[in-house]
Amino acid sequence: MEPVQITLKDVYDVVVRLDRANIPQRVDDHEKRIRALEKYVWAWAGGAALTGGVMGQFLNLAMGG
Repeated sequence: MEPVQITLKDVYDVVVRLDRANIPQRVDDHEKRIRALEKYVWAWAGGAALTGGVMGQFLNLAMGG
């Protein structure tokens, strides 16, 4: 059996090919994580705005306004 010679260029070519094949999956996964984070942030921002409005009305009534 003859020895097989693998060069760094061969390894690089395979790594680049595999990485290119994986890019759409990684991009899609990243977009899903960003969307989930945005939903979470908007939910908390909405809750904070609602709480602030209710507290403002309560304090207004409590102060006799």
